[in-house]
Amino acid sequence: MKNIQIILNAVLSKNIFEYVLVDKNFSVVGTSLGIKMYLGSTPNEGEDIFAYLPELIGSEDDIADIFSNPTFSYLLESVHKSDYYINVSVEHYNEDTVLVLLHNITDLTLSRKKLLQYSNESTLLSNTLQKILDQQNALLFVTHNNEISYSNEQFMEYFSIKQESDIPRRNLQIYKYLDSTLKSYDEMFDRVNSKEEYLCIKDDTFILQASLVESTHKLFTLTKVTKLSKEMQTDSLTGIYNKSYFNTFLEKLIRADDEEGVVVVLDIDDFKKVNDTYGHQAGDDVLKEFANLIQSSVRGDDLLARWGGEEFLLLLKHTNLENALKKVKSLRAQVAAHTFSHIGHMTSSFGVAWKEADDDIHSLLQRADKALYEAKDAGKNRVQFKNI
Repeated sequence: MKNIQIILNAVLSKNIFEYVLVDKNFSVVGTSLGIKMYLGSTPNEGEDIFAYLPELIGSEDDIADIFSNPTFSYLLESVHKSDYYINVSVEHYNEDTVLVLLHNITDLTLSRKKLLQYSNESTLLSNTLQKILDQQNALLFVTHNNEISYSNEQFMEYFSIKQESDIPRRNLQIYKYLDSTLKSYDEMFDRVNSKEEYLCIKDDTFILQASLVESTHKLFTLTKVTKLSKEMQTDSLTGIYNKSYFNTFLEKLIRADDEEGVVVVLDIDDFKKVNDTYGHQAGDDVLKEFANLIQSSVRGDDLLARWGGEEFLLLLKHTNLENALKKVKSLRAQVAAHTFSHIGHMTSSFGVAWKEADDDIHSLLQRADKALYEAKDAGKNRVQFKNI
């Protein structure tokens, strides 16, 4: 009963965080975009935080101590604001600023009230809590001492587990799906805690989240994403995939022992001159045109992503090294022959790395990146392959 209640708290409280940054005069210096939903309006810079959160009046000394001590914090629980129940916590940001976090606990609070209306009997309450967990639109599991000690119904169905006692014998090692170098659920928790990461299992993509539900138990949430939103998977400028999404497929390639593939790091030679000579808008247009040119020249199951700036990533799947190098050399020639808007002709360099048996995502990307720099050092406008 107690463990189920703890897990329920963690699941239902994983909702929306909004924030306000406040200086030593208790004046607003910044806010998150969605803060209006809790405060009724968005505070302007320089306004008094107490005008929006009068609940903090009387706590000035406690908040003042947080500026000079990063380990201090202040918490107000179950504050009712604009039809929401929120927890308000004040944490250290830097020596001049504190972070006022507003955490939506409406679902948690209302669910507790509704459950307590049913019965005070612990058995009925436990069964109801279990039902709520099983109805979550996610695969949930809890680890204790680096082993899965609890899972909800969706988790067991997905991995074809008939009863919880079978979980230890399955030795699922879900952390390996995130990164083949990870060795335990504790390592996975340290990497994912307080953020989200993509993870591929079988042919499915999940968003992985993690939170501590008590000092010795860790909750992991796997939300299946059948169609990721455009904002989550693509680069806003070029419209191609972003590096985070690219990594999920690269990790999947590495885990597949029977699948061959090549990673290419490519970038535009002397791109800084484009911005300096023609302006940043022309530079943005060149990046988009470059991405479209490469995208239109690769196969449908190959994957192109923007790493950042003028640097891009390309994953060539189901191919051998000889054919991959031919394709990359063809791409180099296409770029050199293309007439770009605003600037005319330009060149690009390519670093190529072949997936080896002992590679992980970091070693493979690092090798391709080193190959790119070797191509640059050798005179640019060329393809460089680097093996182990």
